Amino acid sequence: MWTAAQTRSQFAAIAWLRWRILVNGLRRKGGAGELAARIVVYPILAGMAIGPSIGVGIAAFYLTMSNEPGRIALLLWIAFGLCQLLNIQLGQPGSTFDPNELIRFPLGMADYIAVRLFFGLLSPANIVGTAMAFAIALGVTLAQPALGAAAFGALAVFAAANVLFSRMVFAWVDRWLATRRAREIFSALSFAFALGIQWVNFTFNPAYNRQRRASGQPSHAAELLAAAQRLYHHLDPVIAALPPGLTARALVAAAAGHTGGFFGLTLASAGFAALFLAVFALRMRTEFRGEALSDAANAVARTARKPASARPAIAISANTTAPATHARLRLPPVALAQCGKELLYVRRNQGVLYAFIMPIFVAFLVCARWSARSDATWVFPAVLAYVLLGIGTLSYNSFGLEGAGSQFYFLAPVPLKHVLLGKNLVGFGLAGLEAVAVLAITLYLGRVPPLSVALASLLWAAGTLLFGTALGNRRSITAPKKISTARMSRNQASPLSTLLALALMFASAVFAAVLLGVAFWLHLQWLPVPVFALFAAAGLAVYRAGLNSMDRFMLAHREELFTELCKAA
Repeated sequence: MWTAAQTRSQFAAIAWLRWRILVNGLRRKGGAGELAARIVVYPILAGMAIGPSIGVGIAAFYLTMSNEPGRIALLLWIAFGLCQLLNIQLGQPGSTFDPNELIRFPLGMADYIAVRLFFGLLSPANIVGTAMAFAIALGVTLAQPALGAAAFGALAVFAAANVLFSRMVFAWVDRWLATRRAREIFSALSFAFALGIQWVNFTFNPAYNRQRRASGQPSHAAELLAAAQRLYHHLDPVIAALPPGLTARALVAAAAGHTGGFFGLTLASAGFAALFLAVFALRMRTEFRGEALSDAANAVARTARKPASARPAIAISANTTAPATHARLRLPPVALAQCGKELLYVRRNQGVLYAFIMPIFVAFLVCARWSARSDATWVFPAVLAYVLLGIGTLSYNSFGLEGAGSQFYFLAPVPLKHVLLGKNLVGFGLAGLEAVAVLAITLYLGRVPPLSVALASLLWAAGTLLFGTALGNRRSITAPKKISTARMSRNQASPLSTLLALALMFASAVFAAVLLGVAFWLHLQWLPVPVFALFAAAGLAVYRAGLNSMDRFMLAHREELFTELCKAA
């Protein structure tokens, strides 16, 4: 008979394993830097959680003091929506090992479901949602101490329902992302949702509607609020029956002294939490029984192969055109072949597509809002610096999508620097397309930037990209991070690599801003052009020197690359 003590021992062993993996990872080469990056990044993430929590807590205090606890439902919907939005934007955190490996051990299905549930509880989105729920309960308690127990009880149930909903949804999202077609559809929906959020922000945010307020016209925010109120009244019967509405009604019942109504509504909210847990358990039960989620396991029948008579003509055509193409482009054949492979990765990786598309869309909105102002000269360099943030970090994890296949680069008789050159050329091409798109948007929606500013900005962007790519190539070998296209995660590099990329971008942006400011102050508008030309030339020299030494560097650090990329999914 299996005992409860053995189950506790299993959980303790899993917790000990995760702890030892974390500690051992910090002890390896580069682990101290990763720890420093986490020490810097975690307070920033904590600030992201504290800011909204303080806001909803103050609002809950005000509404309770005004004897309007029913309107707390709006705050709960904000907490719920922000939690799901952060889940989409940030993705789910990766674990230190694949929990699917646990099914090889004598682990019961209920215990496996519990382990999988707790593995994703500490995602940033769940922490933010729980902190906001706690802040609302604290605000209600400070306003009316007699409601303290009821507020914390009802909000605890709401926080549990919120977290379980996120775990349920993304467990099924990972199942749907197991097929390539589903990933493409889901990526399109995610892009549309994220772009819509940005459009709503720039269109209805009062900070961007000052001209309408100055002219006496109603702001977009007021129009949106009126439309939202009308929609809310139509959907109120449905909304009131969901966890945010049930929790708010439970607080109203507690304030009115209706204990039975409070417990009934809280139990109804707990019923939703139980339903979310049951659907999550249904997905985990399928995994526990050995379901394989991969493109190979879910592949459909391929189209029939072409007749053999057509193959020689295709081969002759490829052999006759390839040398001419290589000679015309003056690029190594390996680099050109790698470019084709990287373009397939770009099309299939939603993180890269998001980093490419989102900045262009935001640039369109920013240029449309700011181009008509007196400081329109700064729009193009500012937006160009912003779009580099998305593409700039991609070179810091060039082999993340290769996985165990990265070993074949060391077995093939090809120069490793040509492999990296092909990867970098795709990044340069994406950055060039973004720069051209930003320039076209600026010319179409706003004033034409002065030629000196446009040329200096492009030279600065080229130099920054070259310096960042030179550093990113080495970080790709010494601190790689395995990326799975079948998981909802947008993290494309290790924390330290991301921090280094942002630090380099910030230092370069400060240097550019100071130089441009001095040039305008001295009325020497063409001064930045030669300076940034030298900056770009220096970046090119550093990049070429780093690329020429990559064969020796990759061979010396190949164990660090394989340790991360060849481990189990």
